[in-house]
Amino acid sequence: MISVKLDWQGEGNIARRQTSGWGERAWCRECGSGLFFRMTGENDFAGNYDIPLGLFDDPNGFVIAHEIYIDHKPDSFAYAGSENRKLLTRADCVAQFPLLDSEQARSKP
Repeated sequence: MISVKLDWQGEGNIARRQTSGWGERAWCRECGSGLFFRMTGENDFAGNYDIPLGLFDDPNGFVIAHEIYIDHKPDSFAYAGSENRKLLTRADCVAQFPLLDSEQARSKP
């Protein structure tokens, strides 16, 4: 995993909401585009961001390291090169993040 400092521009246009006991979502106040999901729970991933690839001016050079909920994706949907990444089912995700399967995950703090 690469660690970088994010430099958000137009901070006044970024809306944030703690949407569960362990995560925050952000979107653009102007157009509504999703900007990121940030882990806020107390675990090894706290502070990490998931950012849509389409937000980058140049999306080349990124590597997909994980696919989650692969048992819930449509049959017609697949990324090339899956042999080089970790494929996680919903059960795998819940095993790593038990809060996913709890009332706390569905409620706001």
